[in-house]
Amino acid sequence: MSKPLPNIMFLQGMWEPLMVECDIHDPIVIGNIPKELQGTFYRNGPNPQYVYSANYHMFEGDGMIHALTFYNGQVHYKNRWVRTAKFLAERKARKSLFGGMRDLMQCDESVKNCSRNTANTNVIWHHNKLLALNEGGQPVNVDAHDLTRCETYTFNQLFDRSMMAHPKIDPITGEMIFYSYFGPDFSYYIADQNGKLHYQQQIAMPFKCMMHDFAITENFSIFPLFPLTWDHHRIMRGEQIFKWEPNLNTRFAIMPRYGNENEMIWFEEQAALGFHVVNAREEQDKIILEMVVMDEIPRNAIAFADDNVPYINYLTRWIFDLKTRKIFKERLDSMNVEFPRIDERFIGRNYSHAYMNGTSNKNLSPLFFDSIIHYDLKNQMKKVHHFGEGIFPLEPIFVPRSSNAKEGDGFLLSYVYREKLNRSDLVILDAQHVDAEPLAVIQLPHRVPFGFHGCWVGSDSKSTSK
Repeated sequence: MSKPLPNIMFLQGMWEPLMVECDIHDPIVIGNIPKELQGTFYRNGPNPQYVYSANYHMFEGDGMIHALTFYNGQVHYKNRWVRTAKFLAERKARKSLFGGMRDLMQCDESVKNCSRNTANTNVIWHHNKLLALNEGGQPVNVDAHDLTRCETYTFNQLFDRSMMAHPKIDPITGEMIFYSYFGPDFSYYIADQNGKLHYQQQIAMPFKCMMHDFAITENFSIFPLFPLTWDHHRIMRGEQIFKWEPNLNTRFAIMPRYGNENEMIWFEEQAALGFHVVNAREEQDKIILEMVVMDEIPRNAIAFADDNVPYINYLTRWIFDLKTRKIFKERLDSMNVEFPRIDERFIGRNYSHAYMNGTSNKNLSPLFFDSIIHYDLKNQMKKVHHFGEGIFPLEPIFVPRSSNAKEGDGFLLSYVYREKLNRSDLVILDAQHVDAEPLAVIQLPHRVPFGFHGCWVGSDSKSTSK
């Protein structure tokens, strides 16, 4: 029998779990859906079926995928939990069996050999597979049509470990570049456009850290090592697995895409923490990397200790000179921002446009975003769509108007939580005019809980679900 949820922030308001799976065949639409939108917007995020204890953190919770399919001006919505081994075991037991990231050593005796993978962080499309990802577990292949048929994905029995949540897909070669770091070593992989693993390297890193994201360029992979370290031995000592260790500084390892640790070029500077890359590119002997970064974390901070003490993320640029081995850092804006996305046809290449959530109201906690921001990085321009008080957008996904449209010519899709109504809309913005009124608003009768990442799969990529 389900029990009342603990009285904590990450289980209330926009974080409160949605306890139903449903289909909406013809949701209310305000405005006009652009005819160019033909495909499905998938979004993943934590949505706990059961909660183990009041130690719950927003990074936990079973993955739930929300799918909005657009076809000929019509739209269909469905949501389903990702059927992981953890989810199925708890559904059968009708209770929570696994402790979360703050009580990792705790679990029911019946599931001591069961994977605790939640598959709750990202969902990507590659080689005709819809993969739900969480860096602590293996990829989960989700049926793109009904969302309920799920199986652990092994790349034809060649991959049996955790996979990071933000693999990069080269828009020219179709390769998927990724790594696994929650394990005994750091292993780097490249899969071709058909999903065949054809390159693997073990890389010795100076310390184990939460490397949630990384970057690629046409010829290089860039690994940021921030001093948020992890160590399973801490759990054995009754400590938290993560620790903020600013004395280790921030380090960057830059390696040729098909390189090895002997070819690494290393850079180092003061401690900071970043979870999400915007993009990277090459300019002659330099690599330019943009990320959203927290660089005002106190040296005595305790990782994940207090949910009420978040830090501001700043849009930040690093320039790495591969010839002189010098590093230059620049803060590009003073606004609190997160969840950056770009026109993914320009991943690793010269680009201009970046889109992300932002906090316009300075009285809001940095945990809350009330705006969608468009940065034109080449022209140093910024546009803001401020939704107003009590309205909170999630990560904006860019969809190009057509396959050959110029960079930035397309649409932004974002779920928006309306606090007073306790429900969500899907808002469609013109990506070139984000400060204008939405092109369309698709109303849902329920909330879409705060989550993390999603992807767009065009109808030319698969037969979309209806």
